[in-house]
Amino acid sequence: MEKQSIDRLAIVIAYQWQSKGLIKTLKEHNFTATLVDAVGGLLREGMITLVVGTPERRLPSFFALVRNACPGSTRFIPFDAEMEFPWLPESELVVVRAGGASIFILPVEEFVQL
Repeated sequence: MEKQSIDRLAIVIAYQWQSKGLIKTLKEHNFTATLVDAVGGLLREGMITLVVGTPERRLPSFFALVRNACPGSTRFIPFDAEMEFPWLPESELVVVRAGGASIFILPVEEFVQL
């Protein structure tokens, strides 16, 4: 089998609670990922960064896998959540989007794995 030429670098930023399923799915579909530690995130949840080399023609499949492994969801949090804990029951709630992933695609001239 001919080795695929890697000409794109995908940088995926996802929530840590979704990362185990994402990494497993990518591995099952022959995408090799390097995990880079990340800090921050909405609601102070952990984040991860994955670096993945892939041929351009596999990007649609890659996007679909990430989309399925990291679905977004809606959460309701107290408006003053950062100011006081535990939150008071009478706090006003705001709607926030959680989950999902951000993907950056960069063209690469040469990709070498040692």
